[in-house]
Amino acid sequence: MPIEFLEHKADVLFEARAESFERVAEESARALFETIADTSKLTEEVEVCISAQANALDELLVFALSELLSEADARELFFKSFIVDSFDGKELKGTARGCERSPAAGRTDVKAVTLHECSVKKHENEWKAHILLDV
Repeated sequence: MPIEFLEHKADVLFEARAESFERVAEESARALFETIADTSKLTEEVEVCISAQANALDELLVFALSELLSEADARELFFKSFIVDSFDGKELKGTARGCERSPAAGRTDVKAVTLHECSVKKHENEWKAHILLDV
């Protein structure tokens, strides 16, 4: 299972696992999207490109997820999917797809993606990311 939601007292904490940093970013985005809305009820009629830069991978992932959250809020969208288009170690570019928000699909209002409790690590052939969402 590439995403696991973990116990947290007040917010949403998850772990994403994959074979590369790019896939961990995609799985982390999926966890963010699933927290916000029931993605099985969404379509992919709108496309939004995002970009994030940072020197550390944990910051890069948080910045990219924060950019996705900001774009979704500003455009009043729910995202269903995210694909990393390019990654060079310090910059990540990707494309999110989704649709206009509908109350029927909504789940949880995520206020922010935080650096608190965040980690990105490679162990043998697997990448793991722990991300805390402020709800």
